[in-house]
Amino acid sequence: MDRRGFLGGLSALFAASLLPACGSDEPVVDGPLARFLALSALLTGFENLPRAHGQIYLDALRASPEQSVALDELYAEAGYGGESSPGSLADLEAKGTFTDARLRAVADTIILNWYTGVYEGASGPEVATYTDALTWRALDYTNPPSECGGLTGFWAEPPAG
Repeated sequence: MDRRGFLGGLSALFAASLLPACGSDEPVVDGPLARFLALSALLTGFENLPRAHGQIYLDALRASPEQSVALDELYAEAGYGGESSPGSLADLEAKGTFTDARLRAVADTIILNWYTGVYEGASGPEVATYTDALTWRALDYTNPPSECGGLTGFWAEPPAG
């Protein structure tokens, strides 16, 4: 093996070692985004939420001082960061978490962001996603308008399930 072949192989090996970290769907183990995604999953009823959208919604909440404080209080009230996180939405309701209007408002904002794909940006409402909004997961019998559902005539057959 010549020097050029050796260096080419070495750089290919190095590049391959980076692949699992790039675009990995592995969940974030800890940190602000992981906590936000866990709370979001609890509030929305859906797991495997897109991390990129979660980061957008979290950043938007953090950009508002009032919502940022309310989010931190919601985490504390819910038990995130403590010994045990809530197991269900019913657990949060039983604790009276949503009796505080500010906490209920930030929870409603999180739910609205995920279901519509729209969040409050610096200059007004902005779209994070359309086709990945949770509305379409909840309405599993349909697709977002403009997204193909299959071959021509697919709508003539009743939905599966």
